[in-house]
Amino acid sequence: MQTRKCKRGQRGSTRPVSLILCRFLALVQEKYPDATLSPGWTTLYVPLFPNSTYTRAMVEKMQTLVGALPQRVTFPVRAVMARAAWPHFSWLLGQSDRYSLTLWQGASDPVSVDDLLYIRDNCAIHQIYYDLFEPVLSQFKQLAMNATRKRSYYTGGSLIPLLQLPRGDGLSVMWLVPDIQGNGTTATVELPDKDGMILLNVGLQELTAGDPMPIVHAPGGPVLTLESCLLQLATHPGRWGIHLHIAEPTALRPSLAVLAHLSTLGHLPWPVWVGATVSHGSFVVPGHVAGKELLTAVAEVFPHVTVAPGWPEEVLGSGYGEQLLTDMLELCQGLWQPVSFQLQAGLLGQSTAGVVARLLAASPRATVTVKHSSTGSNYTSVQTVLLAARAVDRNRVYYRLPQSYRKDLLADVGRN
Repeated sequence: MQTRKCKRGQRGSTRPVSLILCRFLALVQEKYPDATLSPGWTTLYVPLFPNSTYTRAMVEKMQTLVGALPQRVTFPVRAVMARAAWPHFSWLLGQSDRYSLTLWQGASDPVSVDDLLYIRDNCAIHQIYYDLFEPVLSQFKQLAMNATRKRSYYTGGSLIPLLQLPRGDGLSVMWLVPDIQGNGTTATVELPDKDGMILLNVGLQELTAGDPMPIVHAPGGPVLTLESCLLQLATHPGRWGIHLHIAEPTALRPSLAVLAHLSTLGHLPWPVWVGATVSHGSFVVPGHVAGKELLTAVAEVFPHVTVAPGWPEEVLGSGYGEQLLTDMLELCQGLWQPVSFQLQAGLLGQSTAGVVARLLAASPRATVTVKHSSTGSNYTSVQTVLLAARAVDRNRVYYRLPQSYRKDLLADVGRN
């Protein structure tokens, strides 16, 4: 638990904030280039308007001002207003490993300990400091140190710290496929006794009455509604992330609507990825989700997810060529959400060098997921590709592999 005490006094000014900050930053560069910076926002908390908070524009403006600076930066954030703005601060922390937050409490601010716990759960420990009054500080410390308390994670957040240690190896994250027993309203979900990303292949079921319903397809044919599946997962003990793969284009918006509904009710306490094989630019292929529609639907229906686009197999005969990469990066340019590009290991081996590095360079929050099925091949056929991808970045490359392949890759890693 990191606490930081600072002088309490006037926070803010009547002069233009950006002008003051620019002059301040220039002076720091000249006189104190090794100092940690602590630029904040002018705030006013009024109990009659408890929903007032930091806006996306405010946070993005701050990033514009300090993003190119070399120093470490800790942003003072008024704790009573932080939870409602967490999507923006999650984005901000993802822009640089030099950034942290310092949560501060005004003398009369009714800070919620639950809000403090939520923010702590969604950060690496080194990314957060606290400047709080008693008794809130002691109450928060006592609950934060309780290893058995239930945690809640932001759906649009990183897999760190839920499934991956800060600066930890992406190979530590497993992809799991649930076993669905039965069909329809009596169907139940069974999961392996492991933590990891739960992969759900989602389609759409037409009903004789009412709107079509998103369903989860399981190996062997059983189906279960997406809503029922997610509600059942919420009752299972374990540490999960959810990876929805939209198998049918018509299932995209209804699936996002289910996510938005469950999130509002508090039944979606994990990171969520929404992915699809997309059609765009040089990889337009009928029958797949249009790339722009994937991003538009996410932005309009439920923006608090990681986007996980992949290329159609039909265009990958020669691997991930220059134009395929350029068009995917153009599609995702400026994307507010985290993105995890889905690459097929076998086809990655037919590509020119630098594919993984180029995709990771798209954004500080970009990751790559290298996937492979065991059909018609063995581990040695993709061994070199998997090790090469891991050599680019151990933290930001994930592996969606059969368990036997993952075991072999772990053994190779242990020998190197």
